[in-house]
Amino acid sequence: MRASHKRFLVTAVLPIALLGSMAAQCGPNNPEPSDTGTATAAPTATAAPTGKPAPTGTAAPTATAAPTGKPGPAKSLSADELTKALLSKADVPGATDAKTGPAGGDSKTVADNAACQPVLDLMDGMNAATKPTAGVEGFYKTGSGAGVVIHLDQFGAGQGDKAFSSAAAALGSCSSIPGSVPGNGNEKITMSVSKLSYSTLGDATLTFKVAFTGEESAEYSYVFVRSGDVVIGISNLAKASVPQPDQALVKKQLDQVKAAQQH
Repeated sequence: MRASHKRFLVTAVLPIALLGSMAAQCGPNNPEPSDTGTATAAPTATAAPTGKPAPTGTAAPTATAAPTGKPGPAKSLSADELTKALLSKADVPGATDAKTGPAGGDSKTVADNAACQPVLDLMDGMNAATKPTAGVEGFYKTGSGAGVVIHLDQFGAGQGDKAFSSAAAALGSCSSIPGSVPGNGNEKITMSVSKLSYSTLGDATLTFKVAFTGEESAEYSYVFVRSGDVVIGISNLAKASVPQPDQALVKKQLDQVKAAQQH
């Protein structure tokens, strides 16, 4: 099991930003001058000469309405932009603690069968052969040994689709994925994978459940959604009988990513 998943079991603390309010400032009002003395009668106004009628002007051209087009191309997001797009603790029902940070830095999990590696690479993009250009993750603790994990990975042009489609193809023959974690004492693990059904969101959606057995055991229910070359991975974590991620939560995260891509 990935070290990042293990460390999620430790209570995470999210610093609370203190927000200050800015008061509007008004400039001083100048007092009106006092009237002194007798007012002088206003002089009789001279009638204005009769002018010629103003020439009939040419009507201004009618403005052309902006075409109703599709959103512009999705821009590539930096790590800072991905972090801002992550859901907050308040967005995750039942979350008591949250922690966000850059993805990656953990030991790579290697599948014994290389044909199944794309599934693991989708779950752990920053340790994949083709890494994202930026990646962030959020951990939201919802109970003892339970919570929500969110990954946002920005890939290079066309690489998000490739990572997604490669994992989808591998799932067909990878219901059981034995492997090891060389950087964690060569820990041996086995992942039982079962594909799940889910509403299609974004450009593509892929869902499956993984039961890990190794030094520790846990279950994850994953929903991956691709928006352009950003791959959103949301998983629920539990010691057993893990539920699928809430669709409203997934859609909210997708909407925030899409907004960032068009900003």
